[in-house]
Amino acid sequence: MFQYENYLLEKDHLSFEEALEIYTQLLNQMDFEDEDMAELFQDVVEAAMKYVTMRNAWLTFSNEEKKEKDPSRTSLHNAYMATLTPLYRYMGIKEREVAWYEQLVKGDAPRKRLGDFAGYFVCFNGLVTR
Repeated sequence: MFQYENYLLEKDHLSFEEALEIYTQLLNQMDFEDEDMAELFQDVVEAAMKYVTMRNAWLTFSNEEKKEKDPSRTSLHNAYMATLTPLYRYMGIKEREVAWYEQLVKGDAPRKRLGDFAGYFVCFNGLVTR
């Protein structure tokens, strides 16, 4: 059974509070009037939703299904991560604060933090649109 307290003991975890801080920093630096920035943000939204959908379904898969779907899950994770870098770079070019990204990728295993952030990102977006 999942226990959040145990997750927080894992190397390169991403706490709810830290994820919210990163998300808030990102949104505060977004300029949705800038069509390119808004499009790059939308790319992150769409890729995160696709990855999180697969990640959430993972618990329901049999071992055979997991083996079959693992390459697809990895591909979705890679596609999601590939959307963050262009947004980060573009925001830097536009002289927006990008500490959100630097905080997100810190540590020895940023891939895990990025994957965890996708789940938080989708959650926070859902709350924003309420």
